[in-house]
Amino acid sequence: MKIITVPAGTFLVNTLLLWDEGTKEAAIVDPGDRRAVEEIEDVVNRYDLKVKYIINTHEHPDHTAANAWAKLRFKDAELLMHPLAAENLNFWTESEVGELAGAEYSPQPDRTVDEGDVIELGNTSFKVFHAPGHSPGSIVLFSPDANVAIVGDLIFKGSIGRYDLPMSDFPTLKKSIVKVLNRLNPDTTIIPGHGPRTTVKTEIAENPFIRELLG
Repeated sequence: MKIITVPAGTFLVNTLLLWDEGTKEAAIVDPGDRRAVEEIEDVVNRYDLKVKYIINTHEHPDHTAANAWAKLRFKDAELLMHPLAAENLNFWTESEVGELAGAEYSPQPDRTVDEGDVIELGNTSFKVFHAPGHSPGSIVLFSPDANVAIVGDLIFKGSIGRYDLPMSDFPTLKKSIVKVLNRLNPDTTIIPGHGPRTTVKTEIAENPFIRELLG
């Protein structure tokens, strides 16, 4: 499994391109702006990849800003997100945050995914964990095959997701963080929605917010 990161937009969202090297099936996660989508399109063309999915880790506008553009560029790709993300999908688009993110109105998903679902990408599987708290429709994508967890804005290197936003909730966020960490391996690579990659064991040992939660 290959994963590249393209920081996108005002908020430097980690827009991801993942692909299975055997089958060349690919997925785009959190298209943050048109430039990131076009940069990813260059990689797709270079390696002759087939984009099967466009996935949102949650519904905030910095992570969905270029959904419409991605769907236009990759017409056969399915747009996937949690049902609650779909319900609140364009809530933020005309807000100040949406304007700063350069968000365009997103189409509704082709399909929703929820706790316990599995997304198959070639020979690699991703388990879906519902992880609300930062937003109602937040999900984590965990691949036991690649030992990678794409966590959106649940956990960052040295920090955790915001819980002071409309529809966010700190007690729910805490429960989600503990649930997800308990399901991952210590050596699992964590790819957050912003900032550098980290590992489960690093965050348990060094992240002050998580150390307090696990206390």
